[in-house]
Amino acid sequence: MLFKFLLLVGIFFAIYIIFFKRSKKEVSNERKKKSKSTPKGDIMMECEKCETFVSEDEAIIKDGKFYCSKQCAGIK
Repeated sequence: MLFKFLLLVGIFFAIYIIFFKRSKKEVSNERKKKSKSTPKGDIMMECEKCETFVSEDEAIIKDGKFYCSKQCAGIK
């Protein structure tokens, strides 16, 4: 009777390990992906000329300064 119980527990443990336990590499890879995937659109930059805030993705960079549009940057 005790042997059958231990065998049953062993089988359930093996099933748990095979299907539900994830490796440490998978968990660490997911954490790295989450930490690196911060969107750039959250950072707002101020236009040098009109002082309007624009997202970093949409900002125009000229001479190391951020501008909201081509007109403010002096680009045709």
